[in-house]
Amino acid sequence: MRLKLISYTAALVLTFFANISLFAGVPVIPAPNAAEMTEKTFNKKNLDRIKYVNAKNLPAEAYELQIRKNRIVVRASDDAGKFYAFQTLKQLAEADVMHCGVIKDAPRYAWRGFMLDEARHFFGKEQVKGILDLMARFKLNRFHWHLSDDQGWRVEIKAYPELCSVGGVGCHSDPDAPARFYTQDEIREIVAYAAERHIEVIPEIDMPGHATAFTKTFPELNAGQRTVNPADENLYVVLETIIRELADLFPGRYIHIGGDEVSTRGWRELPEMKAFMEKNGIASYDDIQKYFERRLSAIVTAAGKVAITWDDAIDSGLDRNQTLIHWWRADHPESLKKSLESGYGTIISPWDPFYLDYVQDLKCKEGHLIWEQQANCLDEIYAYNLDEDQSVLGIQANLWTERVQTSERIDYMVFPRLIAIAERAWTRQGNLDYDDFLKRLENEYRYLDSIGVYYYDFRDFDRHPEPLK
Repeated sequence: MRLKLISYTAALVLTFFANISLFAGVPVIPAPNAAEMTEKTFNKKNLDRIKYVNAKNLPAEAYELQIRKNRIVVRASDDAGKFYAFQTLKQLAEADVMHCGVIKDAPRYAWRGFMLDEARHFFGKEQVKGILDLMARFKLNRFHWHLSDDQGWRVEIKAYPELCSVGGVGCHSDPDAPARFYTQDEIREIVAYAAERHIEVIPEIDMPGHATAFTKTFPELNAGQRTVNPADENLYVVLETIIRELADLFPGRYIHIGGDEVSTRGWRELPEMKAFMEKNGIASYDDIQKYFERRLSAIVTAAGKVAITWDDAIDSGLDRNQTLIHWWRADHPESLKKSLESGYGTIISPWDPFYLDYVQDLKCKEGHLIWEQQANCLDEIYAYNLDEDQSVLGIQANLWTERVQTSERIDYMVFPRLIAIAERAWTRQGNLDYDDFLKRLENEYRYLDSIGVYYYDFRDFDRHPEPLK
């Protein structure tokens, strides 16, 4: 049913764009998929004269914008479409002259995402709200929030307050830093703020690896090597309680359960593990993670959510109707191929080039793998060739924050590369034009300047010196 729905939606979008041509130069990012503009200009004094029409024939999130001399008509089938039409109008109105015409627009992908890691360094709700505002401007709709890792646990769990008071202590740059985390009231505030901008928030609790902050709180569940002990039944009791609270805090459809970079070394050294493996028919130490992923995924399903795992867990035998695969390992294309061939809804998020903790170019001094001359440049992001398989839900950029300590550096690493990601996620392949994107990006530089965003300036490296923290 899900795949049929995706195909039906794609057919609607194609019908929606029939018989209308692209007008190059509409000063909007993401580029509208179809537009016919005229030389006539709109009187911006009438920007409040907007008529909204419920157009049930349009696809989800799509809109039609009719700009007449003294009036604007917005046609959409849902509130998201109306919201995106308004984002387009705001950008058009920022230009010196606003032309009349018709824009018909709809997203290429349903999943248009950004991930912020606050386990390594914590930034707070005002920083997050600022990111959500900019995501909304560029029609991104999924905020993936990495809230636990080795360096810190960042979400309050009422049943286990010590997860924050103990597990929340420290960060990547200072293991003794005072505990920092989000209270449940703050979480609800941010989730509501995102929902007003048609952004779904997806929490991630990374398991069974990257679990040091968790095992600081529950040392009896520690298996060493940054992993939990899957042989201890109490682990699943604790995780069920945590997942239930998360399901209440986050009303969206998904909970990300991690599953990447898991070492089996600690499990091999546990004396009880062989008996556990025999009891559960686990053939090898590598298969222990598969058992764990199935158990945790079932807990998520029982809480009424769909689980998301990194593609490291692709061989775990997870229910494809209750699981999404998040492909990040650019050096493992076979994992992506298996996810698509198996019919998993798949999020495309390869480290090369969608990881924003990698530097923008090799002039920079601080960033992941800079010592190996690895950079994720704006043009490479824009040119990335996306798979057209119907199981591809969309794309996502990720910012891991081991080397990001300040708001200024977040801005520097994220923008304007996230703007390129937004256009790749929204605009149809045939309408992508990098040279035109750079022209339209000039408007966004001015906008970012106006709101105080310390972005990386591709035009002049020295204009915004690189913040090293």
